[in-house]
Amino acid sequence: MAAKTSIKKKSKSKVSRRANRRWLFITLFAAYLGTSAYLLFATGDSLPQYKKMGFVMQIATYLKVLPDKVLHAALFVPIIPLAWAAVKPKYAITKILLLWSGLLFGALTEIVQHYLPYRTGDIADLAADVVGSVLGIPFLLIFIFLTENK
Repeated sequence: MAAKTSIKKKSKSKVSRRANRRWLFITLFAAYLGTSAYLLFATGDSLPQYKKMGFVMQIATYLKVLPDKVLHAALFVPIIPLAWAAVKPKYAITKILLLWSGLLFGALTEIVQHYLPYRTGDIADLAADVVGSVLGIPFLLIFIFLTENK
């Protein structure tokens, strides 16, 4: 009888850890979306000045793009891995939507920016958002590998 009790306790604690980990990823994803929305919709005066960020300027110079595009790409790297970890998709359609989440969120933010009087929507920003999302896929693959091999 004691052996059955310890097995039940172990399985309950494992389920509890999974639930806690899921809530952690949901919280991280919500914080990410909030921070992204702030950075994407705030006025230019309230944003960090990328001219003071030497590393961003070096990457932009090397890639021959504007520093703004580097920041857009960097901002969108975590969207797919965080969305995947928060949702834990089981169905193919959900997985497909999550893989397209960078494009969808990027398009939505650019449409909103188009209607804000102090921002402009830009197709090049959307392209940088998609590039950042694609750069996040290797992190998604690592996450899947680590979580499914437990």
